[in-house]
Amino acid sequence: MDTTLSRLRVWPLWQKAKRFAVSGVHEDSATGARAEEFCQTLSRSLGLSCKFTKEMWLLTELRTADLRAIAAKEAAAAELVIVSVHHAETLPDEVKSWIELWLKQKSRRSMVLLALFDAPYRGTSSSIQACLRAVAERGNMEFLARSEETQED
Repeated sequence: MDTTLSRLRVWPLWQKAKRFAVSGVHEDSATGARAEEFCQTLSRSLGLSCKFTKEMWLLTELRTADLRAIAAKEAAAAELVIVSVHHAETLPDEVKSWIELWLKQKSRRSMVLLALFDAPYRGTSSSIQACLRAVAERGNMEFLARSEETQED
């Protein structure tokens, strides 16, 4: 696995895990593929002895209150929550609502919030990144932000 993940405080725990859950949202097929690629790499790094599960939601599905509630419950129980979006000034309201729901349900165990963005030359997402970093701080989570061509932590 890349050095960014190996520096996470939870990485040693993840490597020993028998089960690992990922939950998240993506904007469209391109952002979904980005999240899928990351998950495949992570799953391989965790090994065959770890049961890896993934539940990803299309952003538009979060507009429905019932689906948003299900997605929030899944995120609250995950070890890793992914937000994979294109560059924009702010997150859509349905994503903000989803975040607030799962933060309320989240247990005290360690989690990581991962933001996946387009390559830097396609725009800037500094305001979304700052928003998600603040969410991670509120939820006492580690935070990672990655672009297609760069990695930040």
